[in-house]
Amino acid sequence: MERRRTIDDYEPGPVPPQRPLDRFGFIKQDVSNSQDGLAKSRLAFEYEREARRVRKWRKMIGVGGSDWKHYARRKPHVVKRRIRKGIPDCLRGLVWQLISGSRDLLLMNPGVYEQLVIYETSASELDIIRDISRTFPSHVFFQQRHGPGQRSLYNVLKAYSVFDREVGYVQGMGFLAGLLLLYMSEEDAFWLLVALLKGAVHAPMEGLYQVGLPLVQQYLFQFDQLVREQLPKLGEHFSQEMINPSMYASQWFITVFSYSFPFPLALRIWDVFLYEGVKIVFKVGLALLKYCHDDLIKLSFEKLIHALRNFPEDAMDPDRLLPLAYSIKVSRSLEEARNEYEKRHGKLVRSRESIQEQKQEQ
Repeated sequence: MERRRTIDDYEPGPVPPQRPLDRFGFIKQDVSNSQDGLAKSRLAFEYEREARRVRKWRKMIGVGGSDWKHYARRKPHVVKRRIRKGIPDCLRGLVWQLISGSRDLLLMNPGVYEQLVIYETSASELDIIRDISRTFPSHVFFQQRHGPGQRSLYNVLKAYSVFDREVGYVQGMGFLAGLLLLYMSEEDAFWLLVALLKGAVHAPMEGLYQVGLPLVQQYLFQFDQLVREQLPKLGEHFSQEMINPSMYASQWFITVFSYSFPFPLALRIWDVFLYEGVKIVFKVGLALLKYCHDDLIKLSFEKLIHALRNFPEDAMDPDRLLPLAYSIKVSRSLEEARNEYEKRHGKLVRSRESIQEQKQEQ
């Protein structure tokens, strides 16, 4: 019987030719090298502002994160405010591990990741190999076919598919793992993936990937209710045009905006998502619709679908969109919509996160 091939059987492809990259490692669409004085001045200002923020964050988390838990308990409102402003990029990987609880999981499970990668086999190996080239294809780390980035992505996804055989591997998980690998090692990324899917801090995400995507169905129902409640004219227009959230919002929840949204915006959303939970996905979704409300309400079905999958550039500006998202209150309505969904589907389980969310907004 022929042995099944794994990624270790493949030689790395040729290194793609070097092209200009942005600060996050993605290929620039605009290759113009010229910068006017105003742009250079703004860049210098942003570097200085980032340096000040890094100093504040280093003081807050301590060496290697040693002061984090104490500071977070003592000054939760300061932590929340600073996270909403954006975690400094050079500290993002460490802070994500601290706020997700994944650092503790890693320390409690020495050697487990290596065992999963090296000594276990997964029924999903060929599916993972097929999909990895589709994950952030314009990022320099993942560009080389079967190169270091794709191999790391394969290892993390394969390890998770063995760790949780009930969920295994589902397309869409690659964007979560890929995003994490841009900020931390394979083992760190794996345990953060575990923390997210198993619910180390917030409600577990595994329902987004189980058979039938049960949590996706629940979230889409809740989002539909929120749109009807908070944007009634748009909700009515959607009904008339037979538009429902499954046509445009599924990937928002499955990949937490990492699939097709601008990377700087996705990172800022992830900062808040890891600290506050999934309600930020609802808030950002509502903020997008609210920001584009007057344009969306004029469109018919086909143009509406296109617009909901291709928001204008100014709507994707984190400094415009996120303050609007933060101003939207959703906890009570989410709870009511979840109860309604569970009533319709015969479920009586109350989630940890719904209790936590109400406490945060009280």
